[in-house]
Amino acid sequence: GGVVGWSVAYWLKVLEGRRRHGMKVLVVERDPMYSRASTVLSAGGIRQQFSLRENIQMSRFSASFLRDINEHLGMPNEPPIDIQFQPSGYLFLASPQNAAALEATVQLQRDEGVQVTLLSPTQLKTKFPWINTEDVAVASYGLEDEGWFDPWTLLNAFRRKAISLGVQSCSGEVRAFVTSANHMRPPAPLSERIKYVHVYMPDSLEYQPVACAIVVNAAGAWAGKLLEADGLPRVLCQPPLPIQPRKRYVFTWHCPNGPGLSCPFLIDTSGAYFRRDGFAGNYLGGMSPPEVSPWSPLRSFIPLFFIRHLQSVLFQEEEPDPSDLSVDHDYFQEQIWPRLARRVPAFESLRVGGSWAGYYDYNTFDQNGVLGPHPRLENLFSAAGFSGHGLQHAPAAGRAVAELVIKGRYETLDLRRLGWDRLVDGEPLKEHGVI
Repeated sequence: GGVVGWSVAYWLKVLEGRRRHGMKVLVVERDPMYSRASTVLSAGGIRQQFSLRENIQMSRFSASFLRDINEHLGMPNEPPIDIQFQPSGYLFLASPQNAAALEATVQLQRDEGVQVTLLSPTQLKTKFPWINTEDVAVASYGLEDEGWFDPWTLLNAFRRKAISLGVQSCSGEVRAFVTSANHMRPPAPLSERIKYVHVYMPDSLEYQPVACAIVVNAAGAWAGKLLEADGLPRVLCQPPLPIQPRKRYVFTWHCPNGPGLSCPFLIDTSGAYFRRDGFAGNYLGGMSPPEVSPWSPLRSFIPLFFIRHLQSVLFQEEEPDPSDLSVDHDYFQEQIWPRLARRVPAFESLRVGGSWAGYYDYNTFDQNGVLGPHPRLENLFSAAGFSGHGLQHAPAAGRAVAELVIKGRYETLDLRRLGWDRLVDGEPLKEHGVI
């Protein structure tokens, strides 16, 4: 029921065309107020600067969609949708050891039609005089189709338009499945279909069985957990969907002498990020815990399943507890503020404002979305694992999954490499631009 789920539902009805009475689409949402939804708790950014061709293409599709949002999601006799888009390029800073990789990534982006420029430290200082360019070898700056917008407005626009096209919704939680394998005796089949989904009502032990022809898992940070639910044969759910909830903090602060209106969405060499928040000297930002693997030189000697286990163990101390959305305010004081003040000297005298926490649907395998049909559950599709860029890729991902369901193939974008095969084969498809 987040922005990805509602996007899938919307595109299913759009691509269905005139046969809208023929397909029943149900969106199940366990958090109808979206109080814990990754969508509305995000920083709201959109960028073209990714290192993977598919992610660049999805960003370009989504930028075009948002530009013409009223043609897609506008409602008759209602005011135009205003997502409050703030055009401002992302500014990636690279240290000397990462300069070559950034330059190669920029060339890939340009090959895909992205308008992005490279800045030397001198050019960077000229354009943004408030930046300390120490340890910066080169920077990339987006010239168009980048910035930030209001996530709730986009989510609500998808939801309202989908409902107007006939999509149904219910408040509840999927906790169990019934497959054709549940009624068969050994030996276990090589593949099966989901026949029913058990939707548990809020604050109740009762459930409603929902017969289904297709199931789309767009459960975000809980997409992996969902495939561990009752009724799904364990032998058919291998490899597991490597998506976990990762808690990320967003802090706001005030600094009257800060970068001002010229502030882009800056990604520091240290991993900290910030952007302008309004027009009155306010800013917001955060930082993901660094993932430095002590065993990466041994990767070729360690079985894949053991690597996955080590990932969850070795990084456990770095990651905040995802069981709730409480905020560790010391994290800003001890980890983020020193990095901000080093890059922007004016931030030495900032005043902290509010804060919140949200979830990344973090793909521990390669930090990329998992799209497409499950290899052994024939009518199950996945649309999750975007690791922080689900909001901006939702229009493209939703259309892609809908194309697979209705037409049996990708038509707009070829996203086959984001499918399950890479999980089965143990071949990560790395995105190096995860923030």
